[in-house]
Amino acid sequence: MFKTDINSEFTKALQYHQSGRIRKAEEIYKKILDVNPNHPDSLHLLGVIAHQFNKSDIAVNLINKAIQYNPGDPIYYNNLGNALIDQGKLAEAISCYQKALELKPDYADAHNNMGSALKDQGRLVEAISYYRKALEIKPDYAEAHNNMGNTLKERGKLVDAVSHYQKALEIRPGYAEAHYNLGTVFKDQRKLDEAILSYQKALEINPGLAVAYSELFHQLQQTCDWQRLEGMADKLDEFTTKALVKGTKTAEAPLVNLARNTDPSRNFAIAKSWSRNIERAMSNLNINFSFDGRRSSKTKIAIGYLSNDFRDHAMAHLTLSLYGLHNRDKFKIFCYSYGEDDGSCQRARIRQDSDKFVDIRNMGHDDAARSIYKDQVDILVDLKGYTGGSRLWISALRPAPVQVRFLGLPGTTGSDFFDYIITDKIAMPENQDRYYSENFIYMPHCYQINDHTQEVSSKDWKKSDFGLPESSFIFCSFNQGYKIEPVMFNTWMNILRQAPEGVLWLLCTNETAKENLRMEAETRGIKPSRLIFAEKLPKREHLGRLRLTDVALDTRIVNGAITTSDALWAGVPVITMQGSNFSSRMSSSILNAIGLPELITHTLEEYESLAVGLAHNPDKLQMIRQKVMKNRLTEPLFDTPSVSLLRSAKKPEQNLRK
Repeated sequence: MFKTDINSEFTKALQYHQSGRIRKAEEIYKKILDVNPNHPDSLHLLGVIAHQFNKSDIAVNLINKAIQYNPGDPIYYNNLGNALIDQGKLAEAISCYQKALELKPDYADAHNNMGSALKDQGRLVEAISYYRKALEIKPDYAEAHNNMGNTLKERGKLVDAVSHYQKALEIRPGYAEAHYNLGTVFKDQRKLDEAILSYQKALEINPGLAVAYSELFHQLQQTCDWQRLEGMADKLDEFTTKALVKGTKTAEAPLVNLARNTDPSRNFAIAKSWSRNIERAMSNLNINFSFDGRRSSKTKIAIGYLSNDFRDHAMAHLTLSLYGLHNRDKFKIFCYSYGEDDGSCQRARIRQDSDKFVDIRNMGHDDAARSIYKDQVDILVDLKGYTGGSRLWISALRPAPVQVRFLGLPGTTGSDFFDYIITDKIAMPENQDRYYSENFIYMPHCYQINDHTQEVSSKDWKKSDFGLPESSFIFCSFNQGYKIEPVMFNTWMNILRQAPEGVLWLLCTNETAKENLRMEAETRGIKPSRLIFAEKLPKREHLGRLRLTDVALDTRIVNGAITTSDALWAGVPVITMQGSNFSSRMSSSILNAIGLPELITHTLEEYESLAVGLAHNPDKLQMIRQKVMKNRLTEPLFDTPSVSLLRSAKKPEQNLRK
């Protein structure tokens, strides 16, 4: 094969490649290399094919070799960066994109890819600037609009994100990922019907888009659309199992799995797939913090709390008293916030009670970790786990010598970068330790901390203020829609059937859920009017209206947690059924810590019988309500100063397994 033949053969191969006949193109590229092993374009495009087929090691080797013979082609550096991204080598990929842009400053693809690499490092502000440049160069660049939308969404700019997703779909209506991403913004905006439609559209275009399937499943849970959910679990399990077998991150999020599966081994496997993905990405930053000799020069232990929920949020409601209760003779308290400043009294209180409050929202994962390390934090406490907007990448860089999980996700992270999880022996018995990557720190009474100063509105609410019949017996469950599922709902309807004066007071999370639950009640022979829905209120007013309730009914697969402790603080007894994993044992722990184990059941029949019995026995109910009111002021659950982790006279037990 002469040089002229190589040129014509390469042209033919390129035509095959561009028309999608990849294997034919690959065959010719290899033949060219048999004649000329140093042919840069064939090396490069074989590398591109290897990348297309997820053979990133081969792709990197081939494209690197191509660059040896043609170091001036920006496309080579761009595609090498893409292959390095697949290996999790973000820093090296960024260097490649920088080189590509040095060679070709108006290279839209390289600007877009640089933005994505920076986003993966948590450097969102920088990422946005590169996407913006890509769109200046190429306004009809659908991928850049989609990526810009993703980054703006993480910045909390949801309206702007929607605009970019919609622009991407104007350019490319069949862009499944953009439909999916648009759905995630609608979900965050609580527009659940629109979110569901977006996920369905994404799956119409690409039935194999597992993340869209997982989110569609979860939003149908949120809207209590059990008719459409029927049969979907098997398909979701199929997607999840396939990822676990391949050793890749599951599309199903750990929290989604916890909301439908009580098997702790499955919960663990999914969490581990997520942590491996995080660890791999961060390991390539080559950041190694050393803690040698640090303690000798310090008189106080520095504790850092890490979250995006230092605001009007359930986590802040639970922990509000915590930060100020630490013994300042022994500890310094740092709070690292990567969430929005909502101007709430909760954020102001936490800022006030911290020795140092650091806003790391605009920092990349690496700079946020360096900030924590520079402050010489000894114990870093993550308050999120795999819940909304978490940044576990920061903890994966190990900026503190001891790292702890607390609250947030009711389960394991599956990671090697958390040493401990704060729990108790009811929520997480010792025989479950094999399902956790973290060592257990057992609190003496309850894993959950509460704010013992939270105010309950003194307003004289009447049942009629909330559409509740004056003569009715009020059952309530103020949990989110995804926690309500058919098995427990059947039990609730059985309870109403046996308590003719009873109504069920639920939280109105969305209008679709209201309609679906009323329909499900009617299907079970219960008048839909016996389900009454409450709107969201400020916390103190919500606690005040809770006092109208006679008995709170807990959910089954994922317990109420703060919903349970809120009811108890308002003086309302809560009936729970103890399950097999952390998420289904939270209320059991809470009830034990307030001295009310008699409200813990172990079967649906027990649960139903207890609820019906209390509805028919006002004297017994009154005794229990009096016990709740007394115990809330005397038992450990709300005795926050005494049971606070770092003030307790009795040290928490540690179950060390490593």
